[in-house]
Amino acid sequence: MRAIAGYNRLAAEIAATHATLPTTTWDAPAEMLDAACGLFTAERGGREDGADAVLAGIARILAHGPYPAVRLHATGCELLPPDIRPERPLGPPEEDVLLHAIALATSPGTEPWPHGPVDRESLSEAIPALAGAVPCRTTALRAVAVRYLLRRLPSADDRHRRWLLRRIAWLLDPRTDDAGTLLCRLTGPDDPLVARLGSQDREASPPDSSEPFPPAGWPCWQTEDGMLRLGGRILALREHRRLTFADLGWDGHTAQLAISRDLAAGLRAGDLVAVRGTRGISRTGQPTVFVTRLERREPGAVRAAPDALAATAVLRAVREHLAAAGFAEVITPVLTDGYFGGAARPFATWAAAAGRHQYLRVTTELALLDVIASGTSRCYEIGPSFRNEGLRGQPAKEFLMLEAYAVDFDLGGMTEYAVSLARKVTVHQGSLRRMSFDEAFREVSGVDLSDVPAIRALSDEHIPVTAARTDDPDILARRLWRSSLRHRLQGLAAIDGIPGPASPLIAGTGRAAQRVWLYVDGLEVAEVSRNERNTGLLAEAFQSQFADDPHPVHRDYRKAVDMFAGGVPPCVGIGLSVTRLAQLARRHATRLTVPSPRQESR
Repeated sequence: MRAIAGYNRLAAEIAATHATLPTTTWDAPAEMLDAACGLFTAERGGREDGADAVLAGIARILAHGPYPAVRLHATGCELLPPDIRPERPLGPPEEDVLLHAIALATSPGTEPWPHGPVDRESLSEAIPALAGAVPCRTTALRAVAVRYLLRRLPSADDRHRRWLLRRIAWLLDPRTDDAGTLLCRLTGPDDPLVARLGSQDREASPPDSSEPFPPAGWPCWQTEDGMLRLGGRILALREHRRLTFADLGWDGHTAQLAISRDLAAGLRAGDLVAVRGTRGISRTGQPTVFVTRLERREPGAVRAAPDALAATAVLRAVREHLAAAGFAEVITPVLTDGYFGGAARPFATWAAAAGRHQYLRVTTELALLDVIASGTSRCYEIGPSFRNEGLRGQPAKEFLMLEAYAVDFDLGGMTEYAVSLARKVTVHQGSLRRMSFDEAFREVSGVDLSDVPAIRALSDEHIPVTAARTDDPDILARRLWRSSLRHRLQGLAAIDGIPGPASPLIAGTGRAAQRVWLYVDGLEVAEVSRNERNTGLLAEAFQSQFADDPHPVHRDYRKAVDMFAGGVPPCVGIGLSVTRLAQLARRHATRLTVPSPRQESR
């Protein structure tokens, strides 16, 4: 308690020192870039490996500024070792938090961190006191810690230099917003970039066997009598008189097991088991495997189905439907040298071997059109497309997309084909309604698009930010549709006459663009479009789109124009969200009902 009281007194002194001069602005760019010069030394033959990533991280930290500067208590504090005292009187308040925390956690007779260890108990007691009295922005604390470590690079040997660089890399992406956690992990003995195992609920134990689990009995377990052998995970357990009932699951199958109390002793939900038993019927009429032998048991835990499995059944149905129609599946590059994503923010990376930036694709359209131009009538690809932007609470968006093109469909025929695909996957039997955007908007909002004051009032209520930027009724209507209205559209609907900009590769512009949106119960699952083939219009559209480019990325549309100039046949395409199809399929899926313990006891 004495130590904590001392930390609180020191924190009060630091806060009082900060208040002695008016607050100014810390020249963070100059100081951090000066410290970053340690990444580039003649002795090391130029730049440090990974220096570009460090500089990019510093730029991201600086983007959160400006940071305030105060009179630093640490500058003249005799309690601090001389080699960590600041060299100037003013700096961010977080620098006092960092330096005093290090000094308080330095054991007598040892060098201050990072050259010596820290006392974990002292550090954990000092941080709350310091951060409680001194304003401490985590981003600013990261900035001063990065500068502190960068200034120690020039004097470090190779081993310690690598050690410092790994902590700098972690500070630039720490994935914590808590100052205490940040400093404890930064100064800890373990590599902060490597997450440690937490405490385990169960003791680790070696597996009983490396033999494969027996899945062979699953396909026939409900139809064939006699002895069965099944392997899988226990999903749930229910005690009942002299028996224990368990739900065993694997590979999308679920079986009810009836196990004697002796065999079931120690079983827990999540365990991996292999059992032998005979098929029968429980008293409630449920198909059941009456277990005679528990061959294997390994402890485990019930796991939620990962996202990777969400679209498995949908992918099988989609591929079967496309194959039956003669579409050839292709695989095209995910990394591209140029970015075609309109105003979407790209995922960019530096290809070290090539010495250039590359981008994660946002569409496979150009690559598939190249396949069409080479002499293929129908082709498609299913794969991820990426947008580096937040959407509905997610920090970044990866779409599992189907894009397909055909030379022997017109826009109406491809729309009908997209509908047949959606029906097959979602088992949606409703009739297709064809309507214009204006008709769909009126149906779900009760407002006619010709009523500009009503559109304005609706926009002020639902999309005030967009409404403050523009009075264009088409822009407002489209934004209203996307943000607030489209989920109300029920059934299967094909919408044309869509206002607003379209891709340069789509024939026509605005409401005359040759495209159709396909909706199923309020979800937009696909866009069907006819491609523009006039190379002059293509070049003009690309130039217009990239004239005010919001992102400093490479845009090279020459290949696209050259491809069409070389003769791309008339074709139409589908861009379809497999993720949304899977969502719709789950809505319409028949769910298996497992009897409750009360039902089983009857």
